Amino acid sequence: MRIRHIEVRNFRGIHSLSWRVKGDFNCLIGSGDSCKTTILTALDYALSPRTALTFDDADFFNQDVEHPIIIQVTLNDWDEADEGIRKFFQESKFAQFKCGLSDAGAIAEPPEGGRPAVSISLRVDKSLEPKWTVTRGRDETEDQDRKPIYAIDRAVIGLTRIDLHSDAHFTWGRNTVLTRLSANNDGNLTEVLATLSRDMRQADISQHQSIVGCQTVADGIKQAAIDNGVQLTDLVPKIDIQRQAAGTGAVSLHEGNVPLRNKGSGSKKLIAAAMQMKLHGGKNISLIDEIEVGLEPHRIRGFLIRLSKSPQQIFTTTHSAVVLRELDATANELYVCKRDADGNVTVTSMATVPDIQANVRSNAEAFLGNRIVAAEGSTEIGCVRAYDEFRLDENDPPVWTLGTAYFNCGGASHIKAVCPKLAQLGYRVATLCDNDAPQHLSDTDVATLRAGGTHVCWWDNGNSTEKQLFIDMPWEHIPTMLAKICEHHDTLELATVIDRIQKEPRVAALNLTNDPAQWTDNPLLRQVMGDLAHEGNWIKRVDLAGKAFRWALPLLPDTTVIKTRLAQLWTWIQAP
Repeated sequence: MRIRHIEVRNFRGIHSLSWRVKGDFNCLIGSGDSCKTTILTALDYALSPRTALTFDDADFFNQDVEHPIIIQVTLNDWDEADEGIRKFFQESKFAQFKCGLSDAGAIAEPPEGGRPAVSISLRVDKSLEPKWTVTRGRDETEDQDRKPIYAIDRAVIGLTRIDLHSDAHFTWGRNTVLTRLSANNDGNLTEVLATLSRDMRQADISQHQSIVGCQTVADGIKQAAIDNGVQLTDLVPKIDIQRQAAGTGAVSLHEGNVPLRNKGSGSKKLIAAAMQMKLHGGKNISLIDEIEVGLEPHRIRGFLIRLSKSPQQIFTTTHSAVVLRELDATANELYVCKRDADGNVTVTSMATVPDIQANVRSNAEAFLGNRIVAAEGSTEIGCVRAYDEFRLDENDPPVWTLGTAYFNCGGASHIKAVCPKLAQLGYRVATLCDNDAPQHLSDTDVATLRAGGTHVCWWDNGNSTEKQLFIDMPWEHIPTMLAKICEHHDTLELATVIDRIQKEPRVAALNLTNDPAQWTDNPLLRQVMGDLAHEGNWIKRVDLAGKAFRWALPLLPDTTVIKTRLAQLWTWIQAP
């Protein structure tokens, strides 16, 4: 089965969510508190084979228990040849509860020629008792056509969450992956354990019929784990003598004599994923919160490739730029999750924005924020990073606490294309740019950007960032600024910079000496130095621009163009 629509109402931070799921690998990104993990939890609660769930008032949106929690998940694309599916749709079970599916969710009847679907709803009212039903159409009233669905039937869906409590899945316990993998093995494991509990340190339990079946499962998991990048020397079922009770959970996987729960968190995640791939012939549904946790970049890449090639459906979240760069935005693998002040959550596929893939690869980090400053290039990123540090005090929270990220547009000509794309995905967008190339970014372009909601921070007409810096800086600091720029640069020599300024035809008549401290303030000379800095790439790197502006900002008067325009940008960033 495949999840094709998710609707959540009044659950934790979500007042409403309607998500039409298009892909089989679905990665949610977004800033903190956008309810990404809550969506995974909603799926887990609605579809996993739990016999009971405990709810309290805090699980209701705004703790308003007068409005029930409703989590409705609609699925299709099931395998009619699968024995479990055939039983699920027997006349005595859910054959009469097949429904249709639209972009808005479940509908009562399949459209003519359309694929049938099945919709499972979890309802929780103020009694705090969860009720699972198969519902025809959207779950709107308690008395509509519906039928209870119990844990044993939900198990057919094959949903498992591996980011939480993965250790439990390494044991033969209630509803664990190992138990589900062992469902067809003969023998009564509980009876065996009751006998074993009288002698917990029995050296050899390998001949018990149930344990032989467990070893078969362990052998398969070992190979799957190796394929997933975890090298295991051995994998055997043994009594975990550290556990207090000899229930079914007392038998767990060991590598030699060491319980698998003692492995590192990343290895355990990969092993748990390998185990899940073996459920339902690999056609299961996996939930993985923060898929990158515990994994190095090379293991993240291998894990993603392995998952994408498996027949299972994946729902995951990430805060890792490595993950974003590896996934295919055009194939509905990346979704931007946004939550407004009223708790309405939207999930937007990046595939809805044309030509977004290159932007994701080049500026992956930016998409993990809530608002984005689309900078013209490296100089502007260095400038705004330095300004962030300059403004850092007890009254001005830094940009990183406000979910603000920087995006390198790679030139003024790309700004007018990039900003609307980011806005279409739900990001708040500003741009910081030069004002010296109207052929790339004109007054009309800027007016269009502003009309579309983009805050534009740019300098006076005709000025690059470097020229604006030389125009704004008090003259007495210009000689030191030239020296500082050269001091921070890898190859730039002060004598070379002075020589280049002296030989510039526009100021040749000034007969400049070799000592900038002896030069007289001149508007044309300021323009020339700014132009040469821009053309010569004096600070056209994030680190070089950052150093230059960290030195310059405390010396610039508050009334200068740079200070006032950056202050306006900061007001935009600080706004709720």
